[in-house]
Amino acid sequence: MEIAIKYHHALPSDYLNFLKENPEGAEISFNEYPEEDPDDEGRYWDIMGESELLESWEMSGVGIAMNFESLKLYVQVQREFAFDDSTTSNVGNIELSRVAESFVIGSENGDYLYLDPSDNFSVWVYYHDGGDVLRLADSFSSFIAQ
Repeated sequence: MEIAIKYHHALPSDYLNFLKENPEGAEISFNEYPEEDPDDEGRYWDIMGESELLESWEMSGVGIAMNFESLKLYVQVQREFAFDDSTTSNVGNIELSRVAESFVIGSENGDYLYLDPSDNFSVWVYYHDGGDVLRLADSFSSFIAQ
């Protein structure tokens, strides 16, 4: 797959298999807060197919990136305006450099769903309005199984 060549980390096989089986992407629901509302279906995430992952987009005044690496641009802005090198999460402070190295797989209402290569490709959310992150699942397989 072309995406495996463009990204500088080896992507997990469960995710690559998903891309092969869903070349146009898919919509997946996930409840981010099951403890608070266990009956809620959660948010419906638009998971990108390979061609969409490779599309470029421009953040005005910041730069151009392919969709899978779009958090590099958000982190750049966050560093400039927050004057900080980390952000908050449900598992403690996370270095912004770590977020910048992530692999975006989908979006919902301006927030980004991503895989974190420094945490065995666990699944996370980047909240665009505050720059904080939330760890959702240990792996892509466990994310889609919920």
